[in-house]
Amino acid sequence: MARPRGEQQGQLKLRGGSWILKYYEDRIVDGKPKRIRTTATLASYADYPFKQTESDLDRLRIKLKSQIDKILDPINGQRASAMSTLSLGEFIETSYFPRCMQRQQLPPGNELHLEPTTTEGYEDIWNVHVKNASVAKIPLRNFTARSGQEFLESLPQQLSHQTHQRIKSFLSGIFSWAINSEALPGPNPMEHTKAGGQRKKNRNVQHLSIREQKVRASNEHAYTLEEVADMIKKLPEPARTVCAVAAFTGLTRSELRGLKWTDYDGKEIHVQRKIVGQHEGPTKTEERETSIFVIPLLREILAKYKKQFPPAGDGWIFRGNKLYRPLDLDNVSRRDIPQHINGAWFGWHAFRRGIGTRLYEADVRDKDVQMILRHADISTSMAYYIKPDKQRGERGLLKLNKTVREEYGIKA
Repeated sequence: MARPRGEQQGQLKLRGGSWILKYYEDRIVDGKPKRIRTTATLASYADYPFKQTESDLDRLRIKLKSQIDKILDPINGQRASAMSTLSLGEFIETSYFPRCMQRQQLPPGNELHLEPTTTEGYEDIWNVHVKNASVAKIPLRNFTARSGQEFLESLPQQLSHQTHQRIKSFLSGIFSWAINSEALPGPNPMEHTKAGGQRKKNRNVQHLSIREQKVRASNEHAYTLEEVADMIKKLPEPARTVCAVAAFTGLTRSELRGLKWTDYDGKEIHVQRKIVGQHEGPTKTEERETSIFVIPLLREILAKYKKQFPPAGDGWIFRGNKLYRPLDLDNVSRRDIPQHINGAWFGWHAFRRGIGTRLYEADVRDKDVQMILRHADISTSMAYYIKPDKQRGERGLLKLNKTVREEYGIKA
């Protein structure tokens, strides 16, 4: 006899010689609401010698219905009453974000694990777009697809479609958790909503703020070899060597921060970890945990750098001088780089796009570019890390022109 959807049914288990009921209770722990798994003994196995098959457990549930109801009815009634008045904003703060923190504690590699940066992104969406909006005050159970669509359309439409899509995904994840935690019967009200916003190709650059224009330029730029050479000639240490490693290996900012001298054997860098903010963890994917060949020029740069910044503390390659903690590359990019290169700074990821583009221009095979960039899928390398070159395209067309004229005799 199933309870109405959204109500807790409990789980029957045989423990020792007794049948027990496993269920959850909502309690306040350290001032925060938390769901606690609880058990209650119902009867002895000798009195109810059922097998632990689905059909037998259904029969046992009927036999023990009065005892189960006595335990669960007050909890379900209390929970239904609380959830009926809980607003979307209250649910996000008291249930969804605690769940995110819970998932952060799971070991990396677990499908449920959340990176701290992911939670920080959710919190940013909450604080900037949702928290102070009227949508946050709608009771959770009264939220409909129309509520979601009206909210999405109330957002500034000059924002990018990607931003709108992230906000929609954030709300969709909240309602998925509400359904899974039995706070809402379902379906997910965000499922049939459509995100708005401007697609980047349609946005007039003149209408963007200076900051938005800089962000767009940074997201599209791939450093040229001339730009890299300029940095290596002009930048002070440690910015010089950080940029050299980024330019000639394609490591991401978080991977650069996570490098230790023990990861470098003089010929290859063995990527072991990444550091985001204060959080140290494994690389983004298994493909990222691989060895990267270090070209002779970079070996010489690293050898010279090591004499100036010898291993200390935990052995981080790029470290602070006082506490020997991993270097804050955001500070480096603000304080130690732009003024030396006339402000021609497009961020750390432009090195990764740069090496992908330059290798492709040097006729390195697509599959080999993918290997060097350590992408799981070659389409990622081709779509986002190899930037088109108009002049290269023109040279290709001129070569085609020469071929059809000389080899095939085509005339105007």
